[in-house]
This record gives sequence, structure tokens and C-alpha cells, in this order.
Amino acid sequence: MTLHRTFIAVDLEEGVRAGIARLQEELRSAGARLRWVRPDNLHFTLRFLGELPPAQVARAVVATREAVAAVTPFALTVGGLGAFPSFERPQVIWVGTTVGGEALTALARAVHEALARARFPSDDRPFRPHVTLGRARDDRQWGELVRALHRYRDVIVGDQQVLAVTVMESRLLPDGPVYTVREQVPLSHGLNPRKE
Repeated sequence: MTLHRTFIAVDLEEGVRAGIARLQEELRSAGARLRWVRPDNLHFTLRFLGELPPAQVARAVVATREAVAAVTPFALTVGGLGAFPSFERPQVIWVGTTVGGEALTALARAVHEALARARFPSDDRPFRPHVTLGRARDDRQWGELVRALHRYRDVIVGDQQVLAVTVMESRLLPDGPVYTVREQVPLSHGLNPRKE
């Protein structure tokens, strides 16, 4: 049986993607040596589901529709650099939200609850709204990386409306993952996701 590596995400508008690509370039110029996420793969992950058979992917789509049925569109400002596990030991570099983080967290909670009702295993890790920019290649480079992170810590990347949630499939290829939209689920009021 074919399995599909599946996750649920909020996609980024083109202007925000372009802003993050510029930020990645500035960090690179400032000495940050990372394995960078390609701009077309940037997103906010609401829930990673792992390898699913087709019937479970269909259940995940139904649960996502349920989760967003009562959620109205909202504004996000993408900005503020962070790192996991910490700024001093940066292994994963990300940009978060300065406006709309609470609404995004509530949306993730609605998705988690709908998935739980659909009998998907729960994920107990706390949700932290972030878009992964890159992963550290080598801890010997942390000094330069930490300096670059501090320089751009309060960066503002851009604004967008969250109009939909996307159920995505990820295929892992040698030159990086390729994402395919399984279903884009508009938030309530029948709004269609805006294409830039």
C-alpha cells in the first residue's frame, strides 16, 4: 500500500515568501551557514501527521474541513527571528509572528481537536507558530550564526491574510522535499484563497 507523508499547513503569500527569501540572503551574507528551506516550501505547519494510507489522508481532509468551518480569516504579520532549541544553540532557525500568533495558535488547536475526534494520535508538543528558514550544518559555525541572528532578531518580513488551510503531501527527494497540495480548505464565509 502506498503511504503519503502528510501535514496540515498555512501557506504563505508570494510577498511574504519573497520577504523571507531576502531575509535568508541577508542571513547568508552575515555569515549564517545553514541548509536553507527553499522559498516555495515555506509554510506554517499546524500539524505533521507522518506516513498515512489514502483512507487516512481522506479522514485528515474531512477533519481539517471540520476544524476550519467556524474560523474566520485573520491577519498575520510575519517577523521576529527565533531558534530551536535556543538562540545560543541554534539548530533550527525560524521566523515567527508579531501579529496574529494567537489566532494561528487557536487555528492549530482547532485542527488538533478535529484530528483527535477523527481518532488520529494526539501530539502533546506545544504549538509555536513559526516558519523554518534553515537548519544548522555544523555547531562549529554557531558563533557567526548567533551574531547574525541577534542582528536580525526583530526583523519584520511582511503581512498577509490567512484565508485557508492546506492539507499537503511531502515527497522526500535527494535535493529536498517536494510538496503537493492534497486539498486547500477555505476558512469560513466561503472565501476563496487569494492567488497572488
